[in-house]
Amino acid sequence: MAHERFNQPSLPEALSGVVSDLAELFQKELRLARAELSSNISTKIRGGIWLGIAGLLGLLALILILGALVAWIVTFGVSLHLAFLIVAAGVAVIAVLAYYAGRSEARAEIAPARTMNQVRQDIETAKEQLT
Repeated sequence: MAHERFNQPSLPEALSGVVSDLAELFQKELRLARAELSSNISTKIRGGIWLGIAGLLGLLALILILGALVAWIVTFGVSLHLAFLIVAAGVAVIAVLAYYAGRSEARAEIAPARTMNQVRQDIETAKEQLT
């Protein structure tokens, strides 16, 4: 009987163990959040670099296409400066449409959502264990 008493921790020891485990769990969740946030940010940076390269090449192609469009409009007897204005107006309309299409997507969250959900679950589990 005395042997069984030594195997079971006392209430202060049990509470100390729970607090220690919760602190360790919180530290692990914090490391997980940092890793997830770092991964999300590096993915966004890589994506931004590729989008920048694609944008630059697309801009060069667009300039050549617009130059050809201006030359084509001039073949109809329209003056050169008016042909440039027509093409510029068309490009401006497309730019406004692209701005409104991309504005909502640029507001995407980069917060570590999975980690936050896991922390909430851990807190709920800890509350249940303590009650």
